[in-house]
Formats: sequence, structure tokens, C-alpha cells
Amino acid sequence: GMNQPNQTPPPTPQVQYSLAHNGQQSGPFGWQQLQQLSQSGQLTKETHVWKQGMTNWALAIDVQELAPLFAPAAGGPPPPPPAAGGPPPPPQ
Repeated sequence: GMNQPNQTPPPTPQVQYSLAHNGQQSGPFGWQQLQQLSQSGQLTKETHVWKQGMTNWALAIDVQELAPLFAPAAGGPPPPPPAAGGPPPPPQ
């Protein structure tokens, strides 16, 4: 119902999302894990995600909190080239 007590809950230190892919559920994952999963291609805009408090699974692209994982937004400028002298990407 709408009778939520209007005291704001303390901020959770760690984001925890579960993922669903091809009917397989995994997680929950913290933010750093989600970043790694998105970089390795296991978490995409079409991946279904869920966290405590959500009524239903949602596409990752529809979850505001996950938007930074898929930045830059479509139509934005391409990401800048990596700075010279940086480490190469880790092996897959």
C-alpha cells in the first residue's frame, strides 16, 4: 500500500543486483562485480536485473542506477581513447 513510513532508510553501502540470463539467475552482485560483468559482456542493456525493493525484474537499461555501466548514452560522443601508458585490458 501507500502507507509507507516517510522516514528515509539509511543509504545502503553496497548495491546488490541479481541478474537473469537465458533463464539462469545469478547474483546478487555488488557494484564492482556489475562493472566487471558489463565489461566482460555478461551484463548488457538487455540483461534482466532485480534488487531488493523492486516489484519485478527490469531490463538493465531501464534501471537508472545502472545507467553509468552503459555510458556513454546512445547518440553521445564516443569514449576518449585510453591515456597513453595505461595498462592493457586484462585477459579474458
